[in-house]
Amino acid sequence: MRSLRILAALTALASTALLAPPAQAAATAQTSVATTYRGEGDQVLRIRATTKPGIVKISHNGEGHFAVWTLKPSGTEEDLLANVVGDHKGTTAFNTSSSDKTAAFSITADGTWTLQVLPLTKARSWSITSRGTGDDVLRLSSNSRGLHRLKIRHSGDGHFAVWTLDVDGPTRNLLVNKVGTYAGTMSLPPGTRYASIKANGTWSIVRS
Repeated sequence: MRSLRILAALTALASTALLAPPAQAAATAQTSVATTYRGEGDQVLRIRATTKPGIVKISHNGEGHFAVWTLKPSGTEEDLLANVVGDHKGTTAFNTSSSDKTAAFSITADGTWTLQVLPLTKARSWSITSRGTGDDVLRLSSNSRGLHRLKIRHSGDGHFAVWTLDVDGPTRNLLVNKVGTYAGTMSLPPGTRYASIKANGTWSIVRS
């Protein structure tokens, strides 16, 4: 009888596991694991529609125009993640400026490309002195508090912009929006968790 009771309990447990909805497990995997897409030329990549902010690590090897847009479920373009001529490598945040869902990425390219989609929490650690070339996203270990300064420099001839984002991802402040070289010092807004940088040259951000 004891063996029969154990067998019945195991059977009930297995039935519960089989009947459990798979959506929760799928969502957990999607928010914690990178998804990588590779291709060549123009393409539209469908993803599970989401309003959750994230980052995309983008690379392109080609000579012509290269652009990446996010698309709403309606097919309308929303965030312009990349817009260059020739080779490109950078990290860009998406779903940070509106509550609309992203349902796909639209790619215009004449060469090979790679898109790696990750949660916003996987952005590069924001150290006291951070340096980079091109687009990037930086992450503080906790929300900024008190008075802190940012010394920002950029060496390039194109658009340079720095936004701060809060812990949930929405854009908080546009700190820099210039064309060409830049050097300046400003305060870091309290509550900042991330910085999103758009650049075509080398840059540095020093916190103090």
